[in-house]
Amino acid sequence: LIADDNQDAATTMGWILEAKGCDVVVVEDGPSALKAVENFSPDLILLDIGMPGMNGYDLCIALREMPELEHSVFVAQTGWGQPSHIKRSQEAGFHHHLVKPLDMGDLMPIVDEVRQLKSRLSS
Repeated sequence: LIADDNQDAATTMGWILEAKGCDVVVVEDGPSALKAVENFSPDLILLDIGMPGMNGYDLCIALREMPELEHSVFVAQTGWGQPSHIKRSQEAGFHHHLVKPLDMGDLMPIVDEVRQLKSRLSS
């Protein structure tokens, strides 16, 4: 699941992840992300922090309360990279904090981690 109000960036990231074999749902805001997980249980959740309305911190907290997402890996993807932002993302429940523009060299090890976790959980 990718939630980002920059639709061009989110769509491009979705295409890249689909090319890597992932099933992807792209939404542009927090409420749409909450609605998407009613029918889609993502293993990896990429959330922009600076979305209008419901920011990525609040969205992460809301999604982490859902039992079906207990094993999902949450990644903050944001232009905000100060230590205070990283600390706040950890407090909200993010597993990783990546600063935009995302480097695929930083993201792909996380995708691999998610695949390994999913493999262990399904065995």
